[in-house]
Amino acid sequence: MLEENLVLVLLQASITGAGLVLAVYALIIPLTKTFFNYRSERLEKEVKELKEMVAVENPYYETVDLDKIRKRLDRIEKEREIPTYLGLGAGTVFFGYMVSVLMSYGWLAEWQKPTMDFWLPLAFVASTFLFLLMGLYAIKDIRDTMKWEFKDLKKLRKQMGKTKVHRNSD
Repeated sequence: MLEENLVLVLLQASITGAGLVLAVYALIIPLTKTFFNYRSERLEKEVKELKEMVAVENPYYETVDLDKIRKRLDRIEKEREIPTYLGLGAGTVFFGYMVSVLMSYGWLAEWQKPTMDFWLPLAFVASTFLFLLMGLYAIKDIRDTMKWEFKDLKKLRKQMGKTKVHRNSD
């Protein structure tokens, strides 16, 4: 049997978790243009490499590995879609936290307490685990996008280093 204090903590944590799911969206929305530009560049690179692999002019045409081609096609297909963690993943996590909130209210209202004793912690723990996975994927994508942007900054710094600046002695 759950204690009332634990249910109140789960209620508060579930509301906070649902808010954090929305916060991840708020974090990613300003980065979407850069994020999807990075993904489209990766997609273009994958398509170019795939074309090179299967080009008839390829002297190794007879030795083309079909498994490599299938893997590359799978990666291209994944790049074409919105990341799962941003669509279905975030929706599932948000839904799980909201179910946990409603179950907490149900428990406090003494509606089917024995059932809620089992399902409430399970819903909260499952949602939290999925939120952890969603956060890790978001961090990975943000890190990759930042690396991509930094690569462009490195090029710019190299170009600026090669350019000599002349100062007037007026």
